[in-house]
Amino acid sequence: MTLLGVVLAGGESRRFGSDKARALLHGVMLADHARATLAPFVADMAVSGGAGIPDRPAPGLGPLGGICGALHHAAANGHAAILTIGCDTPFVPAGALAALAAAPGAAFVAGTPIIGRWPVDLADALERHLRAGGDRAMRRWCAMIGATPIDAAPIANINRPGDLAALSPSDRARGRPPR
Repeated sequence: MTLLGVVLAGGESRRFGSDKARALLHGVMLADHARATLAPFVADMAVSGGAGIPDRPAPGLGPLGGICGALHHAAANGHAAILTIGCDTPFVPAGALAALAAAPGAAFVAGTPIIGRWPVDLADALERHLRAGGDRAMRRWCAMIGATPIDAAPIANINRPGDLAALSPSDRARGRPPR
C-alpha cells in the first residue's frame, strides 16, 4: 500500500483574483511546483478540485471536501493514505514532508494543517461529518480525529498576487513566507 500525493486546488482564489493553481512562477504553474515538491515522497500524484478529483460529498466544502474526495479516490486505487499540499503552499521543506510520509497515522504540519498525511480509513467518517454539516475548520478536524502535529518552520502561503511576487529565491528554497 502506497501514498498518493494530492495537490489541493479547488479553492475559489477570491483574494488572489484568478485561479491560483494556474498562476505562474518562473513560467511554471503553482500546481506544478506543488507536484514537484510532493513527488519524492509519494508513489502516485493527483489533483483535487478543478478538472481533477471532485470534492466530496459536494463542492464548496473547503479543503476538507477536497481531502474527502481524494481519500475515496485513493482507497479505490489501492493507496494506504494521501499526502496533501495546497497549490498555494508549493514550497514545503523536505524534512516536514518526510516526517509526514513516515507518520504511522494522521498527521499535519502544525502551522499549516492543509499539509498532511491522511489514512484512507478516514474517508467514510469524514464524508459523514461533512454531510451532517460538521465543522469544516482544518485545525478542529485534526483535533477531532487525533491527528499528530508535526513541527515545521513557517511555510509560504500564497494568497494574493503580491505574495507570489514577494517570494525570493531563498524563500522558495526553504519554503518560507515572503518577507
